[in-house]
Parts: sequence; C-alpha cells; structure tokens
Amino acid sequence: DETFDFSAMGRLFAGLCQVGAWGCFDEFNRLEERILSAVSQQILTIQRGLMEERSQIDLLGRSVKLDPNMGTFITMNPGYAGRSNLPDNLKSLFRSVAMVVPDRKLIAQVMLYSQGIVTAEELSPKIVDLFMMCDAKMSKQRHYDFGLRALKTLLISAGALKRQAIEGKGDLGGDELAEEEKKALIVGACNNVLPKLVAEDMPIFDGILENVFPGSEVSKMNDDSLRREITLICGKTGLVPSDGFVQKLLQLNQVLQMRHGIMIVGPSGSGKSVALRVLLESMERVDGTKGEMHVIDPKSINKEHLYGTLDGTTLEWTDGVFTCLLRKIVGNQKGESERRHWVV
Repeated sequence: DETFDFSAMGRLFAGLCQVGAWGCFDEFNRLEERILSAVSQQILTIQRGLMEERSQIDLLGRSVKLDPNMGTFITMNPGYAGRSNLPDNLKSLFRSVAMVVPDRKLIAQVMLYSQGIVTAEELSPKIVDLFMMCDAKMSKQRHYDFGLRALKTLLISAGALKRQAIEGKGDLGGDELAEEEKKALIVGACNNVLPKLVAEDMPIFDGILENVFPGSEVSKMNDDSLRREITLICGKTGLVPSDGFVQKLLQLNQVLQMRHGIMIVGPSGSGKSVALRVLLESMERVDGTKGEMHVIDPKSINKEHLYGTLDGTTLEWTDGVFTCLLRKIVGNQKGESERRHWVV
C-alpha cells in the first residue's frame, strides 16, 4: 500500500520496543524499495540499542523505551511479481533461513489421521496426486488454486464427511470402512474442486478422478430441501430451474459452508446476481434465518472511501462504506446477529 510508509513502520517498531514483543513482518518485500531502505535505518538503530544494552533509543525523532526481549523477523518470497528486492543494507541486518518445499503427502497424511481417517496412509498420496494433476492438466484460470491451502480445506472437511457417511451403519471395519473413507474423500474433492471449474475443464476433471480413483464417478450435490425451494422460487420469478443452474446454486451453498469469502466468476448476463438472490431466498425458506444482501459498487468510489482512511497527523481513523457496513452488522444494534448478511 502506497500509504504505508517508514513512519507507519516506525510506529510499529516503537510499539514492539516498548512492550518487548517479537514482530514478524509477513511478505516484507511488498514494500517499495525506497521505503525498505529507510526502514533499514530504524532496524539498525534498534539492533545497535540491543547490542549496547541501552534502555532508550531514538525512533522517529523521539525517545522510546527499549525492552531487551524485543525481536524483529521478516518473511519474503523473492522473485515474485510485484515484490521488491531487499537493499543490501537491509539484507545484512537479518540472518537468512531458506525454507524447503513442504512434503504435501506427509502433511495430508497427518491431517487425515487427525480427522479420524484410518486409511490416511493409503489415501493421502492419491488426494495429493489429484490436486497436482488438476494443476498440471487444466487450463490456467486466475481463480484456480490447487495449492496447499485448497488441499487443507478438503482435508479438514474429510472427517465430517466420513462421519456423515457412516452414521447409522453400526461398526464398520476393514474393507467396508476403507471404502466409506474413500467415498467421503471423493465427495470432498468434488465439493472442493467442481464449483470453481470452467466448462472446458469439467471433462478433464472426470478423467483425472477416474485415473486417481478407478471406478469412481463425479458426485453431484444432493440437498433435496434446498433444491425444492430453489425450484419453487424459480417458478415464481419466471426463471428456468435447469439442472446446471440448480447444481451451481447447490455448489455455491456448499462453498459458503467451507469459506467466508466467495468469488463468483462469469461473463455479464450469465446469472451471477440472480443466483445469489435465489440462493439467499431459498436458504431463508429452508432454515428460517432472514437473509440480507448489501450491494456495494467498488468501482464507483476510491479505495479510501471504500475501506476508510487514517489521518497521518492526528492518527484518527475514518470508516469507509465497507468498514461502516461491517461495524453496523457487528454492532448488533437492531438484531443484526440473528440475520444472515451477505456483502456483495
């Protein structure tokens, strides 16, 4: 952010110095190179103060108490687009620690075991291979993510899907349990991957799934009560409840259960806004929770009016449209907590 300058960094350093906390600045090289160079002087002042065991140092033209427990750490991704190179005078102030590529199969195995999946050792390589093949074979879309974060979302949901699948089936063991766990993981993979695929990649995913889990089929979303309400609302509003449209709404509902922030991608006139309105009304009819949709057009206002601004002189914060709306919802002055809120 262009408004985040060395003065803002100085205030953070001053706070860390006074309380004796460790500060880890993530993606540090997102800052501009000129700011990084100025920040290096502040870090050098702190480090000299710590080495000389001083109780006070000078930051931003004022004396600041220095706690000996204070520490500064940074993380960075060198070579990424939109990142700066660390100046030599800043690089020399930190000890480098290189990170290795994480072992996804081992991470998946541990997470599946933690979710109660007994056959985790057998399933973890398959689910990792599924994601890696999706990444390699599918078209390159900006909203696609087959990395560790997406994999983790699936692994966390696997336990709940397994428990849901074996509910009321008594004690399963051996091959029966292994088969139920495999089915639960396939359903989880479909729930995680299918909603974000463009039409041309659907058949590719079918082939990948068949390759990794032979004999399996892409599972469809099943929620009879929600499907019934969607069909009724479509009939009332003059919409055609085609199987593809209803399936997308069920997928959207599934994604909403796994994530807080959703991106709906599609060309103009493809039914994105209609899908949101129909799903919100359908969910309200199913669970009785009143839904409210707050629509903001971010292109009509600048970033400061949207998110808010911090006055550089008085350090007084002024809410923007988005932050004001969030504060109103969280404030719960008129029973907002009892309603479902979507900010679009």
